[in-house]
Amino acid sequence: MLEALPAAETTMSETTTTPPKSPEGTPAAPTRKQTALMKRLARMKDHKDFEKAMAHTPPTEEALERATTKVRRGGIIALIGGVLAILNISRGIAWFPLILALAAAGFGIKLLLEGLAGRKDALKDPLVRRVALVADRRSETSLGWVEGRTIYFFQLEFDDGTNGEFRYPGRGVSDDLLVKGNTGVAFLRGQTLIAWKNIKV
Repeated sequence: MLEALPAAETTMSETTTTPPKSPEGTPAAPTRKQTALMKRLARMKDHKDFEKAMAHTPPTEEALERATTKVRRGGIIALIGGVLAILNISRGIAWFPLILALAAAGFGIKLLLEGLAGRKDALKDPLVRRVALVADRRSETSLGWVEGRTIYFFQLEFDDGTNGEFRYPGRGVSDDLLVKGNTGVAFLRGQTLIAWKNIKV
């Protein structure tokens, strides 16, 4: 669950640093400008709650949970179908029950393979933890047969000066959403924001 705190003001003033001299005395390549935001986020690493936030285990991602469910159900169906097929063959029962058992086993194997493929796809990007600030947010809602679904997109600024937009699937009305200005540790996999731990700096 995302933990939300009141928005904090962000000062975007910049300071430049003098490029260091190379051993030959010529200026080296200029480094990235150190902004006030980058300095502010860098202070988070000295916060008393930083180590605890970094050690946090985020909830299972939606795609990974779906894939795991498919693997579990597929394995059970394939096992039951296989056992029934063996019993039919060993006891010489009619062909129709045997065909049903083999079909169930085949369906279970198909479901199992789909789940394994989905799990591999969900884990293709590593889970990373990054110090960040919420710069902006937007949402997209799609209507379904039973209920709508809202996907949130958060624009995050990082302590190294980079930024990006990350999707966050809504988890119901009880889910506390981030607001512009929140600072903390973002748990990311690819372009998906999995979880967030607030640390105010």
